[in-house]
Amino acid sequence: MKKIISVLLIAVMILSFAACDSGKNDFDVVVITDIHFAGREHFDYEGYYAESNDTNGSGKQMKYLDDIFDAFIDEMKIRKPDYILITGDSTFDGAKESHLALAEKLQTLVDEGITILNIPGNHDIKSTAFIFPDGGFEETESLTPEEYREVYANFGYTSGISYDDNSLSYVYDTGKGVRFIMMDTNSTYGLLYGDIIKEKYDWLEKELSACAEAGDVPVVAGHHNLLEHNKMFNFGYMLNNSAEVEELLSRYGVSLYLSGHMHTQHIAQNENITDIVGGAFSVYPHRYAEISFADDGWTYESKTTDVSAYAEKIGSTDENLINYSEYGYDFFYNNAYNQGFEALSAVVTDPELLDQYADFSAKLNVAYFGGVFSDLDLSIAEQFLEDSSQSRWGFYMNYILSDTKDNVYCQHIYETE
Repeated sequence: MKKIISVLLIAVMILSFAACDSGKNDFDVVVITDIHFAGREHFDYEGYYAESNDTNGSGKQMKYLDDIFDAFIDEMKIRKPDYILITGDSTFDGAKESHLALAEKLQTLVDEGITILNIPGNHDIKSTAFIFPDGGFEETESLTPEEYREVYANFGYTSGISYDDNSLSYVYDTGKGVRFIMMDTNSTYGLLYGDIIKEKYDWLEKELSACAEAGDVPVVAGHHNLLEHNKMFNFGYMLNNSAEVEELLSRYGVSLYLSGHMHTQHIAQNENITDIVGGAFSVYPHRYAEISFADDGWTYESKTTDVSAYAEKIGSTDENLINYSEYGYDFFYNNAYNQGFEALSAVVTDPELLDQYADFSAKLNVAYFGGVFSDLDLSIAEQFLEDSSQSRWGFYMNYILSDTKDNVYCQHIYETE
């Protein structure tokens, strides 16, 4: 069995990384998560949702998400990775119309010869789904698990070598020494929580055993997190039985677990496993990742979607798209600033200091979700934490400040025993 040596490197080393020597098992994978696609025809960005999302929402860039995802599609047609893995929350609120619109866009990549493997997140299959027309919202049809298989038939659900009877999990064999075990980690569809219950656990163990017997490297992908990334985002984000699953994966030599759900770009490691949470594609700076597999190991590097270049390419006249780096940052910054200002106003009475702290925490939040702290000025961090410690916002920022390494790159090397 192959054993993995893991080395987490900082972002400044990305440019100096030398690619592994070419071998017969070389291939490239793109990973994207938490797209939260709605579809422009089902989502008018005004009124009820615009107000709540712009001020105190989750930072999802719903107004331009169609354009941003089109920019991603265009980049993939140029890059032509061998595989694209989607680790859940493909849609905003599980609307059937959103799934169908997204599948239509993904099909254009399959037509280019790119294999797409998709699994559901907690937003994808819901008992009640919504669309947002004319500044309001209305209930609409979602998908059943069986319908999910049908809509995403060309994106993993007809090309696997094994399918779990108890979930939407499956195994895809690359034929190049790596198997992708795509785990449906939802406890109950439509709820926040995730786990791998006994029936799914038994199936996973059987597939890991088969992978080991074949001498292949297993890569496991699920929507919910395996390892702890932030103490405030454990319950509901980590698998409810994460310790049990971690032991199973370690026993079978799994070194890489890919997840999403938390929306932050973050890398957590224990002695055996690296759990990489991809930054939510729906949130600035709209990250996806490239993983290059080779005979002697693999490398992971997070990328950002170049919206401005795409806007120029298609001749857009929308200034927000043409200058998207500035617009996208400001949107997310303002979103966090408003939340910070409101939360801190209960414990900070000096207006000038309140503005300074809201500004600092907003910049910190953007850096945290983007996974890059290198250029952030942390000189007031100690004073900020002292003055904001009695607020939940300060509590949240304290956990961010306890882990300010960059989280956009890592390298793994196989060591054969």
